[in-house]
Amino acid sequence: MPTVRIGPSYTSLQRYNVNDDKYPLFVNSSHFTGYITVRLQDHHYKNDLVKKTCPYFENHRRFFSFQFQGRFKPTNPNRDDNLWTFDDVMFCAETESSVKPPMGSKFAVQFAKFIDPGFTADEIFKKKRPWAGSWVICGMNIVKVWKANSNNQSFDEKSGKITSDSKPAPTFNNPSPSLLPIEPWVYYGKHHLEEDTKLIFPNKNLNASERRKYFLAPSVRQSYVFDPSHIYSCDFFNNFTNFSTMNADMIIKFSMSKVLNNQPIRFVCRTKDGDAIFFVIEIDYSDLLE
Repeated sequence: MPTVRIGPSYTSLQRYNVNDDKYPLFVNSSHFTGYITVRLQDHHYKNDLVKKTCPYFENHRRFFSFQFQGRFKPTNPNRDDNLWTFDDVMFCAETESSVKPPMGSKFAVQFAKFIDPGFTADEIFKKKRPWAGSWVICGMNIVKVWKANSNNQSFDEKSGKITSDSKPAPTFNNPSPSLLPIEPWVYYGKHHLEEDTKLIFPNKNLNASERRKYFLAPSVRQSYVFDPSHIYSCDFFNNFTNFSTMNADMIIKFSMSKVLNNQPIRFVCRTKDGDAIFFVIEIDYSDLLE
């Protein structure tokens, strides 16, 4: 029975109630402020007290969904404007120590690249924090971007609630703002997120597949930035990796638990070098090994 934890860093993770997508977890890391939810189809299939699914999956053949809504803080030390480019921010699956890729893993990589041309597994054989993944702008199945409102917000750690006022929005000459305003979470239940990148492409109308291909070249990704005045909402899902059973079918069929060497798997929004962590989603499947 996988346990899911979410947080702003590897060491600050909080257990999350999977499939309770009306109540995402609020994360305020050094580089990102936003909401995150995790959905797993047939979650905790051995436990009748836990939500096994949610309306999100109705009429959609998906095994899971990792969805976030938030803003990227202007904290990039490598640019004068402190903004993160689309080439800086990745979404990676990783473990703490080495893994055992299955026989025929090259076919699984080719399968992943067919869906997301930006996918890379070049670092999968590292002994420390091996990873595979893609750039957020390429890897996410759905991306929606809109202009943030002008209200300030503050987070009360005791109550876990966010409050708003009508003061002007913060300016972005501060390289490390503590919190950026984010708007209410409305994409839960049957209210699915839909692709909308008009703020990125004022003169284009690209679908998700076209957006992925457009940003395949590093030079193109480097010419776009995550605007701190914009809210980015993304949904990542597929129908070939099942995190409830830890089985995968990517041309080859294999058990993810054997590949992971009994380690939790983490999905990390981070820079390629790992120096900046935006948020972390961890799936600990140790209960499945009992």
